[in-house]
Amino acid sequence: MLKALAVIRTIYLVFIIGYTVRAMPIFTSVSTTFDEQYARCSGALNLVIRAAWFAVGWIALETLLGWVLALRAGRRKVATATQPAP
Repeated sequence: MLKALAVIRTIYLVFIIGYTVRAMPIFTSVSTTFDEQYARCSGALNLVIRAAWFAVGWIALETLLGWVLALRAGRRKVATATQPAP
């Protein structure tokens, strides 16, 4: 289960890095007018905000899965500790 989560984390990390790099207006030419500059920045800002919310959602999912796995492991320890020894 932990290896599967590590693979999913890696795939998601590559996705969010690519998505964020796509949002950055690094590879474009210089804007000639203020309207063009505003449109480019507005579009890039929307993508960056969306990428930030993807990251927040992922952190929430990781936290939830961590708590579920920790509680399951705790229950297993309690169950084995309360069983009588043979």
